[in-house]
Amino acid sequence: MILADQDSPEAAIWQLVESCGYTADLAIWSDLTAHSPSVLDLGCGIGRVARHLAIEGRQVLGVDIDPLLVGDLNRLSEGEPVSALTGDVTGLAGMDLVRDRFEAVIAPQQLLHIVGGKARRQEVIGGVKERLAPGGIAAFAISEWLAEESRPVDVLPDVREIGEWVYASRPVAVEDDGDSLTVIRVRQVVAPDGSLEESEDRITLDRMDRNTLADEIEDAGLVAVRTVEIPQTDRHIATVIVVARHDAESR
Repeated sequence: MILADQDSPEAAIWQLVESCGYTADLAIWSDLTAHSPSVLDLGCGIGRVARHLAIEGRQVLGVDIDPLLVGDLNRLSEGEPVSALTGDVTGLAGMDLVRDRFEAVIAPQQLLHIVGGKARRQEVIGGVKERLAPGGIAAFAISEWLAEESRPVDVLPDVREIGEWVYASRPVAVEDDGDSLTVIRVRQVVAPDGSLEESEDRITLDRMDRNTLADEIEDAGLVAVRTVEIPQTDRHIATVIVVARHDAESR
């Protein structure tokens, strides 16, 4: 499965480099959606999870705010039971998603950390409630361990070779922002002629834990039913998936 290639926009290539080496959660998403013919993937990006589930036979619709990522997913997944559209997931309830409700709605990786605080998370989760079929499941992935203080980071870079170009990305520091933190990465591109281009990328992540998320889920009218732990790997921090159910009798 090719998630990005030489014709992909730079944003898609960097997502391939920085995110798509992570596979520890794929079996969990498969298991959680095993009885869900239709799946809505929020913050789908280039389709790391969406295309995995589609290949297994789910009908998957992805939503992402970046039209470049959406366009590349649709280009490279032609013929697969998956498609994506551009949209802000905080407006999920009123969005034209082809169908009204889905048997499963998932938010893999860092989506809830980056939507912009509690009020916007509540908009996302409320929208999930509106688009989830009665009896369906919603699953939200978060990282509870976020550094408590600013510090440098010393890890090996993520590297991908695409055609004759080499892309490398390395986290170098985290900055403590109080209720959030900012992860700083150095990105390097080596061209076929050997020339090097370097840039810096920053992403801000809101701090949250499973109990806070479970409370927000219950406030939205869903029922938090369990958590799934994905242990830390030598390259990635541990992840917690909070699973919720749409109870037809809930408010």
